[in-house]
Amino acid sequence: MKILIIEDEYSLADAIAETLKKENFTVSIVTDGEEGENEALTNVYDLILLDIMLPNKSGFKILENLRKEKIETPIIILTAKSEITDKLNGLENGADDYITKPFHMRELVARVKIILKRKTNMEDASILKYDDLKLDIRTGKMISNNNEIAINGKELDLLEILLLNKNQIVNREMLANKIWGYNSDAEYNNVEVYVSFLRKKLKLIKSNVKIKSVRGIGYKMEVEDD
Repeated sequence: MKILIIEDEYSLADAIAETLKKENFTVSIVTDGEEGENEALTNVYDLILLDIMLPNKSGFKILENLRKEKIETPIIILTAKSEITDKLNGLENGADDYITKPFHMRELVARVKIILKRKTNMEDASILKYDDLKLDIRTGKMISNNNEIAINGKELDLLEILLLNKNQIVNREMLANKIWGYNSDAEYNNVEVYVSFLRKKLKLIKSNVKIKSVRGIGYKMEVEDD
């Protein structure tokens, strides 16, 4: 896993990096605020360790800008600023944790691992799988055999329900009510239209999974035999 350290005190940043490398993390160091923000925006990291008092741009501003740009990478603030207002400012603006200096390296490593474990569990919960098909609910991507296609809206809602109930027949009435609402004028053929859209996209990504119609009842996910 890759960790970015944005810290202008290089001796501290280097000590943190050496400690994290011993835990088998890949680590990059940036000592300038502007450069750190650019690095976080242009490259993918699993976690960012962010100092507050940085040259050219403060850590609070970097945090604010990253969250505005929808960068969801976990961020742990490292700072000598220990006032409760500073902590609240960081946490309320999207930081995942806040560690005040001086700190023990073992505490830092423990907190890094806790945050990364939480992130992994969240990612696992947002991905639904069936045979060669994966659906990333957060990004709306259907993925199979290194092929992917984006879906959204009612297509995404429909596929999510089918995958959550992949081992059973899903009633058309239940699908219509869940997706369009109980008070909607949507009819069963609305469901069929969106099922048709999904079938075409499953073929486009060359998935073995197909949506089977169960006459008079609804639909079921199944794997097509070679």
